[in-house]
Amino acid sequence: MSCLVVTFEKGWLEEERQKGIRVVRDLEKLFSQDARLKVTKSSSGSITVEMKPSDRVAFLETLAAHLQSELGIANPWEHAIFSGDVDGLDIPKRKEEKVEETPFHSKQIPDAEDAKVEAEEAPDPTQIVEALCKEVPMRYSSELADYMRDTASVIPMLQKMGVMSSFWRQGLLLSIDDGCGRSDFLKSLAKLYDAFGLLAKGGVTSKSVCEIRIEHSKDGNPNPYEEWENVIKVAKDMNHTNSGKNGISRPILCLDISEWQSKLTTSSLKNFLRQLNAFGGMFTYVFRIPFVEASVLRETEEALNDILNVRPISVPPVPLDSMTDYVRETFQQNGFELAEEAGPAFEQWILREKGDDSFFGYKTLDKMVQKSIYEKALANCRSGTEDRVLTTENIRSFGLSACTDDEPVIRLDRLIGLDEVKTKLQEIIAQIKLQKELALRGSKVKRPAIHMLFTGNPGTGKTTVARIAAHMLKQEGVLRKGHLFEIKGRDLCGRYVGQTAPKTSALCRDAYGSVLFIDEAYSLFRSHADSIDYGREALDTLVAEMENHRDDLCVIFAGYKDEMETMLEGNIGLESRIPYTIEFPNYSRDELEQIFFSMMDSTFEYDDELRKATKDFFSALPDEVLNEKGFSNARLVRNLYERVWGKAAYRRSLSGDASLRILKSDFDMALEDREFKKLLNTPVRQTTIGFGK
Repeated sequence: MSCLVVTFEKGWLEEERQKGIRVVRDLEKLFSQDARLKVTKSSSGSITVEMKPSDRVAFLETLAAHLQSELGIANPWEHAIFSGDVDGLDIPKRKEEKVEETPFHSKQIPDAEDAKVEAEEAPDPTQIVEALCKEVPMRYSSELADYMRDTASVIPMLQKMGVMSSFWRQGLLLSIDDGCGRSDFLKSLAKLYDAFGLLAKGGVTSKSVCEIRIEHSKDGNPNPYEEWENVIKVAKDMNHTNSGKNGISRPILCLDISEWQSKLTTSSLKNFLRQLNAFGGMFTYVFRIPFVEASVLRETEEALNDILNVRPISVPPVPLDSMTDYVRETFQQNGFELAEEAGPAFEQWILREKGDDSFFGYKTLDKMVQKSIYEKALANCRSGTEDRVLTTENIRSFGLSACTDDEPVIRLDRLIGLDEVKTKLQEIIAQIKLQKELALRGSKVKRPAIHMLFTGNPGTGKTTVARIAAHMLKQEGVLRKGHLFEIKGRDLCGRYVGQTAPKTSALCRDAYGSVLFIDEAYSLFRSHADSIDYGREALDTLVAEMENHRDDLCVIFAGYKDEMETMLEGNIGLESRIPYTIEFPNYSRDELEQIFFSMMDSTFEYDDELRKATKDFFSALPDEVLNEKGFSNARLVRNLYERVWGKAAYRRSLSGDASLRILKSDFDMALEDREFKKLLNTPVRQTTIGFGK
């Protein structure tokens, strides 16, 4: 059998993608219909086809006809290069027969060795910089792309003038959050250096970029500047490595000074900066801090420029829309497609990933795409298909999205208890609907702000109702997207001076068109003065966002009633912007029992003795437990439910019984767990609430 590999120009493929044409995927479908051909490999830029030697000409004719008729190309080989079994064929051939599979999320940038060809065949560095600017993170950051282009423009002039020493003396102050592509940018910068012949033979390697986070010393350390001394040693080593060679081997040293940015004006830090400057001239310094306010960035720049030359670049966090675009493109690069209607589900998945401290920007997005592709392949195995389109149902399954297709009013009605909560929420929706009707009639009645306050103990349904409210507001046309972005109060706060306001604004931008649900919001307020009160700064920024985007953002604050009232009393501006308060009471004993069996009925069978034991347990809960401030309500019920069927599963594994029926004995054993007794916030020795002893 013969094998032909067709590789297309990346720039042309990108132009076709922007027109909605996926060249390689369309060819894969075309060739799969021909019994003589077998597609053995495909990527974003090439396709490998196996055939009999006698069928090679027919294959080329089929390919040429498709490119000419479907894409309107007069010369079918204008954008194609062939490799593999090409002997005897009159087609453009690759000079080297090395064909590699495109790795996941290929950067598609010319390799360093490709740039080191003979002078007449060397690629134009300006073309290389444009290729780099089309990749992450430059594609989504005009600030980084502009810097790459400026650098590509100034290097030839400095070379021509014979003053390249000033180039290596020009450093960077990079204000960028984790996960926004810092490392990829630095690697791309090294590739740009290599394109201009600045690097030593061998080009870009894993050692071309050295990144060091200078952490603040812990209390009790006799030498608080120990890590700075280690940095000086690294800089000295890089200077020695690069000296006396034809080109630079280690061109970039990136120092994360986030924990030191407020101390750069001290005499000790200035001394270290002077030492770093002494070893400059043989590589580029990049100082990294998080994305901060412009004033703080300016102060940091001025402190560094007392000793060094640095150019500040501020890179805002990647907005949610750009993340979704990136996901779509990454799917396309791997031969898959995210269905248009599946975009909102994937956005909701992204928001859930961003709801904790484990979101790492593009790396997390790549992880999500990889998971989706793998799960889609598993689904294809079960269905016997080769479907490459990811649907809303797929994303909800892969991403564990909480979205459902049920009407929000129906889901609200299904909730156990919460009668006053349901009525209050429906009143709010009715008022908003009436305002819309009046506006259509020409009335000048302004739409009320839709920010809300949810007060109550844990497990009383605040998050569930907030999610339903988001969908109801979307359904009524009040919100564009209707997602729920759930965070903790302190998630709004930064770790460093100047980081809180930009971080709060970025989180609000993610939630535009949706609901920003802030649990434990009272943690942002301190009743006493504090020299560095990031919580108050976050609240001030949040108040501005709530007012400026009152028509496109719903903020719901949630927490204990007393603490939330104290927070509002301490911030009049916040209180005046929250017109609605909904109080979530603790569940009654009967309601707790109903919640338990709503979980049990959906999955398991059980005997009548279990129902009686459960009723006795909840009926015996004393008032001091039910009224306890920390009583976790439905969360305690879910914990009990999971412990009960866990005991049943263990019993089943010991007995070998194929059936799984929940017994009263499983319930009794769950109640005996010491950890569960602690959840009730009562002494273990008590026996008055159904522990059986």
